[in-house]
Amino acid sequence: MQEIIAEQESSALSSTVKPVREPPTLIVLCGPSHVGKTTFARRFGELGENFTIISSDEIRKRLSVSFDDPVHEARVWDIYESMKCRALKAGRNVVLDACHITEKARWHALQGPNNNYKKICVVFDLSWQTIRKRCLSEKRVSLKEVERMWQAFQHSKPSPEELKLQGFDVVCFMTVEEGCRSTFRQGCFIFHYLRAGPLAWFGGQWYINNNEADWC
Repeated sequence: MQEIIAEQESSALSSTVKPVREPPTLIVLCGPSHVGKTTFARRFGELGENFTIISSDEIRKRLSVSFDDPVHEARVWDIYESMKCRALKAGRNVVLDACHITEKARWHALQGPNNNYKKICVVFDLSWQTIRKRCLSEKRVSLKEVERMWQAFQHSKPSPEELKLQGFDVVCFMTVEEGCRSTFRQGCFIFHYLRAGPLAWFGGQWYINNNEADWC
């Protein structure tokens, strides 16, 4: 497992050549499969050289295991957690690309080597029609499994207030269905928020507030 961790970290951190200013930021993506989390993570990673993207799907690919393989899932998440903690300890900004649709999964995502980092949750809440179309087109995960995840997410979808209580400093809901252009625009906004600090964008979907949980 150490070899896999080393290989994944080398790949994830290859474009990161200098530490970011303190404190680092942890961005947790939340939503079922085929909602655009990986596209968002990749686009967002292109905006700055100090972002480490950690993807559970990429770890499964390196281990040559499938999404529905319970035997190896524990190993996948051990590697995932190890990469996250090492990156945060090194002062890197981290984007966690996995579903995180349960409160327990988000709790684990927030755990790190210390508590000295900003915590952002980006929730992807798209319609079943959009997700179904993407699933049939990409065929990465079975339609039955994706529908099960989407239904579970709809029944347990957290509110901004609940995510604040769970420990997130900033909460963003993505419900737009305009594809990569919108995803890139919203990624740009979060990137500029990290660089410039709290601000408000009243003409769009985002609202950042110094005193309360931040959400859009």
